[in-house]
Amino acid sequence: MKAIYIFLFFLSFSLQAKCNDEAAPGVNWTGCDKSNLDLSAMNLQGAVLRRVNFSNTNLSKARLQNADLAFSTLKNTKFTAARMERVRLNNAKITNADFSLAIVDEGRFSRSVINGSLFLQSKLNKTDFYEVKIENGNFEKSEINKANFSRAKLIAANFKNSKAVDAIFNQADLEAADFTAANVNGAKFEKANLLNTKFNQADLSAASIQGAVIDGASFVDAKLSSTTWVKYQRCRNGSVGVCK
Repeated sequence: MKAIYIFLFFLSFSLQAKCNDEAAPGVNWTGCDKSNLDLSAMNLQGAVLRRVNFSNTNLSKARLQNADLAFSTLKNTKFTAARMERVRLNNAKITNADFSLAIVDEGRFSRSVINGSLFLQSKLNKTDFYEVKIENGNFEKSEINKANFSRAKLIAANFKNSKAVDAIFNQADLEAADFTAANVNGAKFEKANLLNTKFNQADLSAASIQGAVIDGASFVDAKLSSTTWVKYQRCRNGSVGVCK
């Protein structure tokens, strides 16, 4: 029994020492509390940050390429203009976080829960949002080319003026989402819920909405050249607003 207490003591001491390590590339802060800190512009490339509490922490302009933040808590966390290529945020709990102007190309958010967060003018090309649950997400003017939103819940999400060329939204719930003036050329919305979704002035050329629910959806002045419509109908070149 005494040996067990000694082991637990040294284990606790070791974990505490790890959490006191300075911010640096490759640092391991697994399970640490890093809330309410100013870590702006810090270099955390390749860091192991799983299950970390970053609530109210400022990571603006930080370098987080290849970092692992899976299962972390990101409440009111600032990632403004951060470099986050290939970052892993799988299963994270993200609330009111700010990713505006961040570069998150090839990042992973799969199965995360994201509430009230900003992705304004961020770069999320080839990023994986598979089965994420997003409430009040704002992707206005973002770049999400070839991103994967398959089976995601994106109710009332704002994608105005975004660039989502070849993005995948198959089987996603996009009820009341807004793609006004977005470039979704070649994107796939197959079997998606597009109930009351807005595509006004959007470029849906070569996109596919086959099998989707489009009741109440609006396509005013939308470009529909070679778009695959709900029942496998192919819209004629030059179609605008109505699939002909």
